Amino acid sequence: MKKLLCLLALCALAFVGCASARQDAQTAPFDYQAEDVLIDAGDHQIPATVTIPVGAKGQKFPAVVMLHGNGSNRHEAGNAYDYATVEMAKAGIASIRFDYLGNGDSKGDYIDYTYDQGIEDAMTCYNYIIRQAGIDKKRVGIMGWSQGGRLTLLAAARSKVFKSALTWAGAYGNKDLAAEYEIAKKNGYYEVTYDWRAPLKQSPAYYEVAMGIDYPAEAARVRIPYMLIQGTKDTSVVPETATTIQKALVHSPDAEISWVEGAGHTFGVFSGDDTQLRDITARTIAWFEKTL
Repeated sequence: MKKLLCLLALCALAFVGCASARQDAQTAPFDYQAEDVLIDAGDHQIPATVTIPVGAKGQKFPAVVMLHGNGSNRHEAGNAYDYATVEMAKAGIASIRFDYLGNGDSKGDYIDYTYDQGIEDAMTCYNYIIRQAGIDKKRVGIMGWSQGGRLTLLAAARSKVFKSALTWAGAYGNKDLAAEYEIAKKNGYYEVTYDWRAPLKQSPAYYEVAMGIDYPAEAARVRIPYMLIQGTKDTSVVPETATTIQKALVHSPDAEISWVEGAGHTFGVFSGDDTQLRDITARTIAWFEKTL
């Protein structure tokens, strides 16, 4: 009897040890692979970076399509997306981020860019990543920063493929674009200037698409969980914007605002202090772990 009890005790310890090992393996950070690719979009090539966790044989991971802001690129301000995608991959979340026409490594001309074009390229990138090994195509989300947040809302409204959405300081609505539009019609473009890069020329079509958007109607079409990460000191996309969007998401099953106290539009990425970036990245990971 004593031998039997000892044997059972040893088996129990072995079982606990195996369970613990499995738990450690599941909670340990994943290795990952990142690759720069060119995706064929017919009349242009989309420069993109795909980052995928490395798991066990046959293991599949959720993925996120990431959209950058106006005048930026797929690395984003302060290389914030480079940091976020690595942390997401370590947590078991794959991603694809890309450059809009005429931005970053894109060889296209920005004068051909419109919001509709940005969404179309986002969907092309979605179709690319779901064909990659290790991706669970039923668990794909979308996120964007600033103007990328605007396109995130529109993509979530117009497509049923995404399971959840998230924005960092997501833009919404339009300022009065009439004067710029008149200049664009007269000259063939309106030139937008920036402090951090060369000017960009926006076509009349850009303004026609932008001014034709009914944002409340678009928001009402969203049927997925939606997280709005918003700084309380943002002067580019004022904090009230997040509240307006949340109220417009009348059919989202879970529309949340995650306030970042004291944060501006770039969440401190140029300050030398990455506290806010690490914070919003952790919130992003937690959201997609919950909703994908």
